[in-house]
This record gives sequence, C-alpha cells and structure tokens, in this order.
Amino acid sequence: MKVLTKNFVDALTVKQARERLNYGQLAEKTGVNSVTISRIINRKVDTAQERTFDKLNDWLLKEV
Repeated sequence: MKVLTKNFVDALTVKQARERLNYGQLAEKTGVNSVTISRIINRKVDTAQERTFDKLNDWLLKEV
C-alpha cells in the first residue's frame, strides 16, 4: 500500500479540474475505478494499492 500525501491528492485534483474531467472520464483515462478516484479526491482514504498509485502518478506526469 502507498500513502497518499496531501501534495499528491492536491496535484490530482488540480489536473482533473484543469482538464475539466469528471470522475468517470478520469477513470477512463487512468484505468482506475471511478469510486476509488472519488474516495481519494474526497480524502476518504489515505492509502492506495501500489498499482492504483502508479496509474494515477503516470497520468499526473503525462504532458498535456
């Protein structure tokens, strides 16, 4: 399990807002379940499976 830092969740939220994506669209782009994304962004969880973290991190690092 990976710890989701405040900076990571903030970066995810900012990029999601910049691209004007809802949870479903973000789920399609990242390959992460929309419920999982919702729980992460709304800070209901503070850890994630390593592959979930990696998928979200890869999306964050992609240039637009």
